Amino acid sequence: MNDDQRLLIASIARRYYFDDMTKSELAKAFGISRFKIARLLEQAREEGIVTIEINEGDAYRSTQAADLAGHLKLQECIVIRSGDTDEENRRLLARAAAAHITSQVHEGDVVGFSWGRTLVAIGASLEALPSSTIVQLTGTVGNDFAQSPVEVIRRIAGRSRVETMAIFCPLFASTRATAESLRGDPAIQRAMACYADLTLAVLSIGSWDPPITQLDAILSREDHEELAREGAKAEMAGIFLRADGSLVDAALTMRRISVSPSELLSTPRVLAVAGSAEKVGAIAAVARSGLVTSLITDDKTAALLQQLPPIETHALERRVRN
Repeated sequence: MNDDQRLLIASIARRYYFDDMTKSELAKAFGISRFKIARLLEQAREEGIVTIEINEGDAYRSTQAADLAGHLKLQECIVIRSGDTDEENRRLLARAAAAHITSQVHEGDVVGFSWGRTLVAIGASLEALPSSTIVQLTGTVGNDFAQSPVEVIRRIAGRSRVETMAIFCPLFASTRATAESLRGDPAIQRAMACYADLTLAVLSIGSWDPPITQLDAILSREDHEELAREGAKAEMAGIFLRADGSLVDAALTMRRISVSPSELLSTPRVLAVAGSAEKVGAIAAVARSGLVTSLITDDKTAALLQQLPPIETHALERRVRN
């Protein structure tokens, strides 16, 4: 290997490991194929240009993840090192989720994504997926396109040969009649029909008490008052849950355009991605519900979750289809 080759490999490795660039982004930047980028990264490790160490902290998180899964009665948990800021924490969660999703998706799968900043970051971090269907699990929230589920699947479609099914309507319609009309739209019907065949659903978790969700700003005073009376603690895909994991059957449920609790309960793998101390109560409520099978979170949030009483039974029964 000459000096020019070594410099090229080192530059690619630095951007991949330190700057979080994907292989597709590197291929575009260096004008070579993604497969050659992969070979050069492998060569970097073989030649000792890149060395990887696993310290005790990583081993601790693996043990912590297994303990957390048992504590929350989930099939699987992944626990990462927490970031120094909320933005860094979100980026680290998204990167871990992207790697996990890439390893789980197979040709012909139907994968659903909800909305939020973490989900958009996941979409940006995902490597190319096998030929599959990517479906939007909820209508949009507010007017910020950058955080919408449409943007999530757009980013995924940009680097994968997948079929995408979008829903161009709000998560909550203004009236029940409007919601019924929107659900009757042929394009929306086709997308929502995919929910019965989901193999993996990826969702973020919002806290309703304390309010850490964009829904707080878009719902009416009447909705807020009803949710408060009903003891809403968490929100996921527009589905509201009490602290014990039971469903809040509020009036706005009839105006919701999203995947339903029963559809999530029949989905083989439902992955929630969430972290931060303020969301601990909401994450615990979602785990108690039984709606999710897996969780990706950070080590500080995991430690706080483990201080809560262990979950013995779920509020809702999973009935995964064969």
